[in-house]
Amino acid sequence: MVQSYATDRMPGGLKGALVVVWLQAAVNLVFAMVLFRENRNDIANGYTDDSGLLVTAAWVTLGTALLLAACALGAAARQDWARRTVIALEVLNVLGGVLLVLVGGAVPGLVGMVVSAVVIGGFGSAKAVAWVRRR
Repeated sequence: MVQSYATDRMPGGLKGALVVVWLQAAVNLVFAMVLFRENRNDIANGYTDDSGLLVTAAWVTLGTALLLAACALGAAARQDWARRTVIALEVLNVLGGVLLVLVGGAVPGLVGMVVSAVVIGGFGSAKAVAWVRRR
């Protein structure tokens, strides 16, 4: 008898990693809104020195949130590009965590690196790869 792949269940590690990716997307979205608002408040109060930096950071954060959400949807739909993109974004997050630890933010940097490692483990496991590639 031939096994039906349409009823395959998503591996538990990938499910957990997808939840974390959705949370990361939501946090990035909120943080982007905070950055946009902070920029608007600074301009209203006459502080324009860091305006370009705040707007750039806000747009990058918003783009990251949208990319994470698109990747979460793509991974749930068994798209391999989404799985690979999430892994690449999480590797960048680990590098950012290393930089944060080096400049004195040890606890947030380490927490971010651990969360990224969990997501990389969930998306990079053999079960997740096999599940994504079986359509």
